[in-house]
Amino acid sequence: MMEKQTPETAPVDEKTRKRADMCMNKCTVCKLGREKGKGFFHWMVKMESRTKLCPWCRAYEKVYGVPAYRKPPQQA
Repeated sequence: MMEKQTPETAPVDEKTRKRADMCMNKCTVCKLGREKGKGFFHWMVKMESRTKLCPWCRAYEKVYGVPAYRKPPQQA
């Protein structure tokens, strides 16, 4: 029997991966918020992550499984 796919278990498309890459490597606010783990930028990304308005932050969460204000888990 096939398992029902949810947004969390569905395969991630190329567009979503590109958006997650933008959040991870190019967005200054998200990048600084993740690196420091405290302060104004961290607070801004955390508040934005609660509202889910930014498409790049949503993609980051979908691809890496953690909110945009947290560092992604290390790949084994």
